[in-house]
Amino acid sequence: MKIICVHQSADMYGSDRSFLQVIKYLDQSGDYQKITVVLPRTGPLVAELEKLNVDIKYLTLSLLSKTYLMKLQWGKIIFPLFQFQAKKKLFNEYDVVYANTSVILDFYLLAPFLHQMKIIHIREIPGKLLGKVLSVFLKQARSKIIFNSHSTLKSFQKLDNSVVIHNAFEGFEQENSTAVSRTPVHPLRILLIGRINGWKGQDFAIESLVKMKSSPVLLRIVGSTSAGNEDLVLQLKKKVENLGLSTQVEFLDFVTDTAEIYAWSDVVIVPSTKPEPFGRIAIEAMSLYKPVIAANHGGLPEIIEDEVNGYLFEPNNTISFVNALSKYADDRTLLERHGRNAKRSYDEKFSLNGFYKKLDSVFKDEVV
Repeated sequence: MKIICVHQSADMYGSDRSFLQVIKYLDQSGDYQKITVVLPRTGPLVAELEKLNVDIKYLTLSLLSKTYLMKLQWGKIIFPLFQFQAKKKLFNEYDVVYANTSVILDFYLLAPFLHQMKIIHIREIPGKLLGKVLSVFLKQARSKIIFNSHSTLKSFQKLDNSVVIHNAFEGFEQENSTAVSRTPVHPLRILLIGRINGWKGQDFAIESLVKMKSSPVLLRIVGSTSAGNEDLVLQLKKKVENLGLSTQVEFLDFVTDTAEIYAWSDVVIVPSTKPEPFGRIAIEAMSLYKPVIAANHGGLPEIIEDEVNGYLFEPNNTISFVNALSKYADDRTLLERHGRNAKRSYDEKFSLNGFYKKLDSVFKDEVV
C-alpha cells in the first residue's frame, strides 16, 4: 500500500513532534511500500523525516492560519485552492490519505472526491462557530477521525467513525532521573516552554511572578514565535523590565533538543489562557520526573491529577496559580514526591507502545 501524509508546518513544536511519531509508526509497521509526506515548506522537521524511509514533497497548502486571518491575508488561504485538480490527481495515486491537524483546508475540499481510506488527526480546539463549520466539512469528508483528547472531541458536533487517542511521548534518549533530588538551596526553577503567542500564557506567568516576591523563583521562557509576530517577544521582554523582574526571568530561543531544558527545571508550567487541545509539554515534563502546574481546562485535566502529579489551577486566575507555585517553593519534599508520581503517570498512560496499538485500530481496521 501507499500512503500520503499532509502536515501544516515544518517546525518541531508539539503538533510537529506528534506528526513525526505517526510517521515513525507508519514506517515501522511495514504495511506501506511508499510513504509520502507533504509539507508547505522546509524546517527542522525535515531533518528528522529524512532519517526515515519517506519521500518529502513541498506543496503550497491552504491553511486556516490565525495569523493569516487576523492580518487579513486571505490570498494565502484562497490561492492554494486553485491547485485543486493537481492535488486531487496526486492524492489519488495513494491508497490512504492522512491529514494531520484540522487547519488544512485542502483536505476538506478534496476528501469528498477521494474514494480511498481517509484519516484526519485533529489536534486543535476551534471556537464554537468554526467547530460547527468544520463539523459539516468532516461529515462530508467521510473520513476516519482521530481526536487527541476528549476535550477536543467535545468542541465538535457528534461525528461518526471517530476515536480519541491521547498523544504519547517516546521519551528522551538519556533519562535524567536524578533531577528530582536537587538540594533545596536554589530558587524554584520554573519552565515555560513552547511557541510564544497570545494565549500560551507567557504574559500571564510574568505578571504572576510579581506576587511571588517573598519566594525565590526563576522563570525560564523557551520558545520562538511564528513569522510576523516577533513583536510579541519584544513586548514580553519589555514587561519583564518594567516589572523589575530582569533577574528572575530569562528568555531562550526554541531548541530542538529539549532534554537539558527540562532537566534544568524543578517544575513545568502550562498556563495557557485558552484551552489546550491536549498538552504534550506536560507529558514530556512528566517523563523526566517533573510535576506540572497547568490551567484546568482543555485536555490538561486528562493528564494532570491535581495534588498527585502536579496542580490544576483556575484558568487566568493569578491567585490560584501563585498558590500552586508557592506550595512547591515552600516544600521541596512535596515537589519530589509529585515528580515521582508524574513519571509513574507517564509510564502508565502516555508511553509509545500503547499509542501505537491504538493507531493500529485506525490504520489497520476498516472501521473505528
